[in-house]
Amino acid sequence: MTGKTTNHHPQNHSYWAKLIERYYAGETSLREEEELRRFLFSPEANDPGYDEIKAVISFTETGKQWAKHELRIDRNRRLQTFTGIAACIAIALGIGIFYIATPKETCITYIYGEKHTDPETVIEQMRHSISQFAPTDITIEEELGAIFSPLENPQ
Repeated sequence: MTGKTTNHHPQNHSYWAKLIERYYAGETSLREEEELRRFLFSPEANDPGYDEIKAVISFTETGKQWAKHELRIDRNRRLQTFTGIAACIAIALGIGIFYIATPKETCITYIYGEKHTDPETVIEQMRHSISQFAPTDITIEEELGAIFSPLENPQ
């Protein structure tokens, strides 16, 4: 399988039977398990008596491969979750910094196409603009009454 020569002891059935018993008991080393695997999947182990252990080892190997795949998927999920959390934090920080950096209660006026942000200049310009309207003694209630009274008293 790997190109290495191994000492399978093909004539010694009792050696393999004892190794299989130790494998089932969980007493084999990784080197012994690898040796058992190589023997069982070699042409020397065609005896039907080895079918059960072949199935167990095959099932175990399949489980290991599946676990590696699941571990890889789990790592990807954790990475995606971490990335999502980091993106949310970055967005929240960006919004917070933008909100903090944006000046509050900024006064802006344009006088002859020139931008002015000094609050005193803006308020002075506003008062000047309002003073150009004709002063009236009419209240908002009177104005609204004048607008809606034709609807209430149709003649």
